[in-house]
Amino acid sequence: MLTNYQPPKISESFWVTFRMMFKEEWRQNIDFAKKRHIALFPVMLALLSLIMTIGLRYLTGEVLIGANEEQQAFSWEQLKFYMHGGIFAFSLSMGSFAFIGRVMVSQRAGGKNYLLASPAVQPLDLVTNYFAYFVKEVSYYVLMLLTPAVAGMACGILLEQFASLSTPLEWASLPVVLLALTTTLAEGLALSFIASALFSRGGRWSYIIPIVGIGLGLLVALQMVDIRLMIPGMLYQFSHQHWIPIISIPTSFFIAYIGAHLVPDDFEIHVTAKSELLTPVWDRLPFLGNGMLRLLVAKDLVDLWRSNTLVKMLISYTVPLLFLLLLAWLVDFASFPIPFNLLSYAPFLGFFGFQFYSWLNGMDSPDFLNGFPVTLPQLLRAKIVVYFLITTWISIIFLIVMAKVLDQMWALPAALIVMIANSIYIVSLTALLMGPRPNKAIFDTSIMAWFYIGTIVPLLSLFLISFTQGDMAIYENWGSMVSDQGLNATTAVLVEENAAGKGLRGILFVSLILILLGISFLMMLNRRWGRKPFEN
Repeated sequence: MLTNYQPPKISESFWVTFRMMFKEEWRQNIDFAKKRHIALFPVMLALLSLIMTIGLRYLTGEVLIGANEEQQAFSWEQLKFYMHGGIFAFSLSMGSFAFIGRVMVSQRAGGKNYLLASPAVQPLDLVTNYFAYFVKEVSYYVLMLLTPAVAGMACGILLEQFASLSTPLEWASLPVVLLALTTTLAEGLALSFIASALFSRGGRWSYIIPIVGIGLGLLVALQMVDIRLMIPGMLYQFSHQHWIPIISIPTSFFIAYIGAHLVPDDFEIHVTAKSELLTPVWDRLPFLGNGMLRLLVAKDLVDLWRSNTLVKMLISYTVPLLFLLLLAWLVDFASFPIPFNLLSYAPFLGFFGFQFYSWLNGMDSPDFLNGFPVTLPQLLRAKIVVYFLITTWISIIFLIVMAKVLDQMWALPAALIVMIANSIYIVSLTALLMGPRPNKAIFDTSIMAWFYIGTIVPLLSLFLISFTQGDMAIYENWGSMVSDQGLNATTAVLVEENAAGKGLRGILFVSLILILLGISFLMMLNRRWGRKPFEN
């Protein structure tokens, strides 16, 4: 009898589900980017790894360029820390699978479905589906990220036989690097997955998970807990104790298996009665005029509220900021050799917004808009406006509190300018390059190359220029002058010829350039996306 039918067990359906998910991942990526761009990504990554391998002698100070280079070189411990820290942070950001099941259900269309949403319409086991998705993610990132990186290291070592280029790496270290990075990757994905599964259950978990995450981050940042104990892959990289990955990798898979059981099985969209929201939201947006932009912004705000996605998005944006606030409160940055100050934090607020913008584009399928008199650039501009409406006040509060914690209130105006300029630039650049599908552009080298260049250069420029502000005395002097002379004191500060004055002018100049570029990118949306269909 069909009524007695039970979904197949995990032992019976896992490998089929895993293979189909792997094919689906490839299909989704080539649907956005061309095959040659996807295939070129690991090649470019291997080339970058090759260059880094050749430059290891200079990075570690084994070959000195100048008299002071030894003090500026990285140690092997620092390089290992940065390598595993980057992989761990990346895997944490990519492992929140429990959040996307219902999103994929909402994006089902007549000719499109997703395997992760299949339990809603097919007799597939939910646990098998999610666990197979986790294994697919680990395998895909190992093949597309870690393996090319290690292959580039191998090519760097191989160059010693054909050119007069040497590297301190040895052949025996390559399997250790690959296994250590795989351990770190699997752990980060598993922890992020189970955290998102618990958070999606609501209730007390909505508060416990962020608190635990911030608490663990502070324990590591304050060096109360050795980070190598928190990241076994890093510990293995330092100690070469082979039992660590043998235990850690299966443990990560077991954690993911538990997380698959914790994901709520409420796949189908809940039908709930709510009061009419579009008109009240529309009435609160008179500053957007009466055109299509106002209508699309109102629609997105209503969708955010009705889908209960807004809370998750706000938490994903505010948790890193809360961590930075607590860290600044507990740590005396004045004792650091690098002069961190309020202006050092401001540029990163725009960069944090990339994930938020991705959430905005992934919360609903825009395919239905193909039948309406609206264009894709109009939708992208609406997403950008929604981004600023939701996040700007959070960023402003963060900078005000951070200025109070650091006792740098007079630097707040400059920090606000930097934050707004960088936010406009980053989000506009993301919309121009990636359109409505930023999450699927990660393996498109033609897009990501421009994105990295376009973000790292201004971000690094603002970050480095902020160091010229030193102890922020220029802003304290400006505050005193404003009290005596009013706003005329601003001109006197800007024309100072010391390092701080030049740095302030540099910061304001870069911020102005970023604002102009951001506006230019918004104007170029019609040219790049004007004739494109609505797809997600």
